[in-house]
Amino acid sequence: MLRPVCRMGPKSTMPRSRRQLLTYAGALTLLVGGYHLLSTSHHAPSLIGSHSSTLPYLGGEKEPHEDPCASLKGLEDVFVIMRTGSNEVSEKIPPLLNTTLPCFRHYGIWSDMEEEFAGLHIADALDEIDPGLLEEHSDFAYYRYLREKGKDGLSENDLAAWADAPNTAFGRDTPAWKLDKWKFLAVASKAYRQHSTSKWYIFIEGDTYILWTSLLPWLSNTDASRPLYIGRQMMIAADTFAYGGAGIIISNSAMERLIQQHTSDPQGYNELTLNQWAGDFIMSKVMSDAGIDLSPVWPTMEGESPSMMDMKSISTFGRHLWCYNAVSYHHVSPEDIYAYYDFERKWNSEVSRRLCHTRT
Repeated sequence: MLRPVCRMGPKSTMPRSRRQLLTYAGALTLLVGGYHLLSTSHHAPSLIGSHSSTLPYLGGEKEPHEDPCASLKGLEDVFVIMRTGSNEVSEKIPPLLNTTLPCFRHYGIWSDMEEEFAGLHIADALDEIDPGLLEEHSDFAYYRYLREKGKDGLSENDLAAWADAPNTAFGRDTPAWKLDKWKFLAVASKAYRQHSTSKWYIFIEGDTYILWTSLLPWLSNTDASRPLYIGRQMMIAADTFAYGGAGIIISNSAMERLIQQHTSDPQGYNELTLNQWAGDFIMSKVMSDAGIDLSPVWPTMEGESPSMMDMKSISTFGRHLWCYNAVSYHHVSPEDIYAYYDFERKWNSEVSRRLCHTRT
């Protein structure tokens, strides 16, 4: 069995210096989890059975270490689906491009408008949705604005108000949020069409941190031919779904069935989307209609950052966070992504050095 791993990050509001300390402490403990997974991957739980990396460096401190992709095995099996919005591209894309995303041969970035960023093509996620909805429905008012005027027409005050908009019972009340729920099924279809032979499709957001040194060995011991839909469980009423911010993992066979089910009744699922607020919830309904249930893996996949988690309490799911390995966190700042990544590279380099020394 995988050994329990202690993880840090008390739930509190704290000065930046203390929060940064906890960020590094959280990085240490989650990386220990990754090492345990790597060293015992043949005991992984039974549940878990294109693009070149020639992008420019976009800023942030970067010390010379070994190739960041060298320790990642199974990259060719994964298609990473990055879902974002034009209002956050300049803030949230650089940390991903400066870290492990370019390690993957197959990935795509989709937004609410097509654009070029740092020599990278960001595709329009919504251009194949029913033209009648795109041209007339209020959900797409911001999309129509972007097509007509581009994102340069937005003021700094607009962007600041969106960034500070509170969460409500129906999500965040911003124009960009209203578009986001339409992206899940749309980008699933686009990604599968782009590379239909990937074993795994992994949905992430700009503030999702994936510990690939944990996740990839986990997936390598899983039969991707099984229809698996995996994620951090959330609930709306009595319905359970995979929370998009923590990352959603879909096997090849499940992705094929998801798309087939969606295309069997596009108008019906459009109607469902119009009357719901969460795209990850809508995806789960299509999965359910396709006969695929969620495989819940919380707290291995987590919906918060380490510094916001109460490690001492027992959750409503009856699990203690202190005793589970980690593969993802959410609501992670760009600064913390760089911190985790830099720590991970140093840690992996040191572990590799010690293993080689022990074997010789």
